[in-house]
Amino acid sequence: MRRWFAVLTICALLLCGCAGEEDVLEPAIGFRAALLQAGGCSFHAKIEADFGDTVEHFAVDCDYDADGTAKLTLTEPETLAGITASVTERGGRITYDGMSVDFGLLANGNVSPAAAPALTALCWCGEYISAAGWEEDLYRVTYEKDFDEKRLHIDTYFKNDLPILAEVCYNHQRVLKLEISDFSYH
Repeated sequence: MRRWFAVLTICALLLCGCAGEEDVLEPAIGFRAALLQAGGCSFHAKIEADFGDTVEHFAVDCDYDADGTAKLTLTEPETLAGITASVTERGGRITYDGMSVDFGLLANGNVSPAAAPALTALCWCGEYISAAGWEEDLYRVTYEKDFDEKRLHIDTYFKNDLPILAEVCYNHQRVLKLEISDFSYH
């Protein structure tokens, strides 16, 4: 009798553990579904790029379509405000005052700080979710993005079901931080 009780207890614990894992992923899956159903999103991001010996700050408005296309407009620093960029999975183009310049592919393990909002939104739409859970009143989702055998981890923090912060990490070190505001679905 004890043996059956032990087997039933272990089965119940395993089943409860699986249900709990699904519940933890539910907000991440719900956010992805809403984003894809809306066809994309727009948001403002204050970005901190850590180059090791220097840290640069700038801000952009991002309009991301679920097909992988992003339109970015720099808003800070003031000297660069108004410069726009379009980014696709194949590369991007920067436009200023009617002239444009290619900045090439975004792969090869090199992440362009200007492309950080597009990379983050790309992960929200379809990259692998490797972890999710609650940290106090924030919900955290970790996405993984592979670039030619190199892996990036993009941690996004949500409050009230909307993203407020994202961190792009490489080799367990944060290289980009995005403070997200004015998020809206298309």
